[in-house]
Amino acid sequence: MQSIGFRRFFCVYYVLLTEATDCQILLSSPVFPAFFKTIPAVFTVKVTAKKNGKKVSKTLASNITVKNYKVRLEDATGATVSGTTIAVVGTPVQFTAKTAPAKAAVTYTSSDSAIATVDTTGKVTPVKTGKVTITAATDKASTTAEVEVKNYALGTVSQTKLTELTATVAGNTKNLKTTDFTVKNTTSNVVYPVSKVSVDSKDATKVTLTLFSELSDDANYDVTLDGTTKSFKASDGKVASIALDNETIPYATETEVKLVSKDANGVVLKELKTTDADAHYTFTIDTKGNGYTNDSKLYLNKVNDTAEATIEYKTGKYDQNGKAEGNIGPNKVTITAVDQAVVNGFDVRIDKATTTKFDKAKDSKKLAVKDPTQYAAFLKIKDANGNEIKDYNKYKVESSDKATLMLGTSTLDPNKHSVNVTAVKAGTAYILIKKDNKIVGSVAVEIVAERTVATLELDSYNVTLSKQLKNTKTVTATVKDQYGDDIAANLSVECLSTDVSNLSTSAVAGSTYYTINGKKVTFNSENVAAGNYVYKISYKNSDNKEVVAKTVSVAVKDAKTTVPDAWRIDVDNNNFDLKVDKDTTADKNIAIQVVGMKDGIDVKYETIKSISVKDAKGNAVVTTTSGSAVLVKAITTATSGSAIVADKKLATGTYSVKATITNNEGKDIELSTTFTVKDTQDKASVDVKDNTVAGATVADAVKNALTVTYGETTYSSRSDKAAADQPLVIAAVEGIKNNGVKFTSGTQTVVSGEYFTITKLAVTVKVDGNVYTNMEVSVPGAITIK
Repeated sequence: MQSIGFRRFFCVYYVLLTEATDCQILLSSPVFPAFFKTIPAVFTVKVTAKKNGKKVSKTLASNITVKNYKVRLEDATGATVSGTTIAVVGTPVQFTAKTAPAKAAVTYTSSDSAIATVDTTGKVTPVKTGKVTITAATDKASTTAEVEVKNYALGTVSQTKLTELTATVAGNTKNLKTTDFTVKNTTSNVVYPVSKVSVDSKDATKVTLTLFSELSDDANYDVTLDGTTKSFKASDGKVASIALDNETIPYATETEVKLVSKDANGVVLKELKTTDADAHYTFTIDTKGNGYTNDSKLYLNKVNDTAEATIEYKTGKYDQNGKAEGNIGPNKVTITAVDQAVVNGFDVRIDKATTTKFDKAKDSKKLAVKDPTQYAAFLKIKDANGNEIKDYNKYKVESSDKATLMLGTSTLDPNKHSVNVTAVKAGTAYILIKKDNKIVGSVAVEIVAERTVATLELDSYNVTLSKQLKNTKTVTATVKDQYGDDIAANLSVECLSTDVSNLSTSAVAGSTYYTINGKKVTFNSENVAAGNYVYKISYKNSDNKEVVAKTVSVAVKDAKTTVPDAWRIDVDNNNFDLKVDKDTTADKNIAIQVVGMKDGIDVKYETIKSISVKDAKGNAVVTTTSGSAVLVKAITTATSGSAIVADKKLATGTYSVKATITNNEGKDIELSTTFTVKDTQDKASVDVKDNTVAGATVADAVKNALTVTYGETTYSSRSDKAAADQPLVIAAVEGIKNNGVKFTSGTQTVVSGEYFTITKLAVTVKVDGNVYTNMEVSVPGAITIK
């Protein structure tokens, strides 16, 4: 409660009518016995004084209102914000300020906008990891909320199988690695490595962790991700129920049926096929003459045909009387054949025809008219249990409206399960899916308008050039269509204004001033008069009508001398991205120069006397000299046949630069700066198929143990690899054997019984076209030699 207003009012009267007295004494007077109970209220004050030596008194009254100004923050659920709020990079958090009085204007601020920004509505947008304070303030009061920004936020964790956990994770889960998770027994503190991380294709927050070891000890476990820990209790490993995974199968289709045992909490303990041998389980199928079994698969001839499965679990334990304990069954389960049309689900994705399969295609059902790129429709057909069918050869496709959508053929590619598609005109058409010449399903494809340029952005809108350096600067445009995809475009450049005397804007044209190369515009300073120029970079359609445009300001400076009075270190790209793409066909370096300046204008490239470049760990980086520049190798390239392999030479992080030059007076001057190296390349994922394998060398064992997936391609050299998989090529491997021997190449020999862990593994993956890169991946756990 605040009483400033009241005290100020009362003291005024008190000073006027009585001798000066501390207001606190008056406020504590019995005259105000109900002061804190009746606000606002009318207060009556009797003041006694002397006039001409005589005692006089007067009663005064006033309405006094004491206002209580408050601000508090609520989250999206309406709960009051307290403690630290966890936010994830790129996922906004909404705060709402509740004020007293209710209509007070609120201003939101962030203590560090580099970590998280906040807009006028209280929406907090996390930018990068770190901690930040969000303040909500009125002109009378304020409150704060602490926000910690992380890459990921771990929600819940539960066990679904003995070697499998399901977690909910907020964040860019496609970049999760096995080493991002820690699974630890809370009693023994033993850490169990994760062998594989899988993200649900429909719900990116649903993540499955596969472990090397089974967890069946009824113990408590902690799972930690990015500083957040969640707990679960592991299965006790005791069988509580047995059943079949499928009690209905599509007729005339060989379908695998499994026995599934679970514990009391529904955790899957075992999955067995009829061909699997296990002393504790019995699993047989009698077709009753309605079909046949082929290894572990069941085939039933027609709809409503049945087969009978017998399933049983035996503990192998007996009481003192020799009676079996804890057995389940034998149970009889009927398996029924149902109509294919009833059980099948159909889905389609439209993507470039070079895509390898449905799961790798973009989740899009749109196709643009007159698209110069060949697109294909990738189909996925599932049975009633959500399992993808095995035989696509039984299905054919056709267009419901050939004047809108044309299909390249009526059959699906046997490996990709796709068909090439061509859009004719805008509208909606259906791909009709047929079996036995009957339509059993359809998927809609939306044909949208022809792609056209919709947006144009520049990587720089202000350029400064020096007459003394005769330098150039390149501005790169990013052009996208109305669907947000990059699109080819021919750019136009024209000068809108210049402050150079007697120079018309129409004369500012051609290679003297600028050159255009694709989406790059390079501005020149040599043979160009000093002054300020404003250029418009635009895209015009076939009718020469301007569609989009941006302006760039170019200042050409002339210091009239090459004698500097100050110096700076210039890094040609101080935020270098290691991402390799189709244009990475040659080495990429970071160039460092020392520039001398006169009155703030670059006038001279200085000779560097000495230079030191160090990474974030303080390690020196090797440099080479090229003229006045010092080069840091970032990416090197090498050709292998028609392929170009790019190798990344720098780690991500902040690099420090210290350079020494000699000034005009012969004195040494030390300068310093920093630059950052990042890598926005999508990550490859590793799937350890088997951690006990054969092999004479480390490379052999690695190739037999795991597969790597990058983009649309899986790389495998295992005997069970799919037809579409590419060979796994090891570019570099380092690690340590259990006998303490360290190795730095895959030629290290290994023998039966040995095992090793990998500290570094780089594999060669295809990026685009004929460009490849060596990508480091993490391999959890140890690999043992049979």
